[in-house]
Amino acid sequence: METPKLHGRVIIGILMIILGALFVMRNYEILDFPYEYFTWEYFFILIGVLFLFLSRNKAAGFVFIAIGLFNLVPELWPLLLVLIGLYIIYGRTRHNKQKNESAETEQTKSSSDYVESVSIFGGGSKIINSDNFKGGSIVSIFGGSEINLVNSKLGEGENNIEITAVFGGTTLTVPPDWNVIIDVLPIFGGFSDKRMKDPNKKIQEGRTLLLKGVVLFGGGEIKTIF
Repeated sequence: METPKLHGRVIIGILMIILGALFVMRNYEILDFPYEYFTWEYFFILIGVLFLFLSRNKAAGFVFIAIGLFNLVPELWPLLLVLIGLYIIYGRTRHNKQKNESAETEQTKSSSDYVESVSIFGGGSKIINSDNFKGGSIVSIFGGSEINLVNSKLGEGENNIEITAVFGGTTLTVPPDWNVIIDVLPIFGGFSDKRMKDPNKKIQEGRTLLLKGVVLFGGGEIKTIF
């Protein structure tokens, strides 16, 4: 049986409840523990571990662990490059697997049905033209990206885009009739829904774009163009 996965907000909430309960017990001398293990670095590492084991968004887990670990041991900062490289390879391998699995049942699918964007210390833009858009992955680390999906058609069912923005940002432009659900966890950042609603446009049924991921010290937005 597959282990149920939790959303990022649920994980953060559970962790805050646990930490609050621990400090209450310490104040009443029910439980004793050293304060030095409750710095923000350890807090970030713990959040990252919870993301890795309890959430589908593994990228957020690696980001939290990396930030906490590198601040505890600054000499390890070169490992950040290693982690970024591993994430890029892992993400590409995973999406290629998804494409191959989908190809078994969708003979008309093309490579443009998925978006893969990685912006590190730079920026970039992509225009996606697809008749069966299925999702993808967007990574912005100290950089930014602009993804234009105006000329694309959303595939049937739920289609996921995983967003990871660390000191960076992402802008998505989608058609006004798309049904979009935003489940991005902003931490010291934000992700804005700036879509303009057109009462004459009927939202597509049976087709959903789910945006999930984490924005840390960064930003993002989704908008429409009529």
